[in-house]
Amino acid sequence: MSANPVPLDLLHPEDQGVIVDMCGDPCHLKRLQEIGVQVGCNIRMVCPGTPCMICVEGRRLSLRLDEQAEIFVSPAGNE
Repeated sequence: MSANPVPLDLLHPEDQGVIVDMCGDPCHLKRLQEIGVQVGCNIRMVCPGTPCMICVEGRRLSLRLDEQAEIFVSPAGNE
């Protein structure tokens, strides 16, 4: 994958990266930060879909991605 930031929902299973930006409703963003989803965190897509399952800093979370909050990830290279 390229290093250009992409929306989280475009990641495929087992794709990894770092959260580089989050935007949307401040209440939703605050809740995401409370559960550990924040800029700078390592993230891995476990299972895409609605809801999707992600692994953030070693913890598995289920998220329903919608227009209330969008997460952008800089994908890790295949080195």
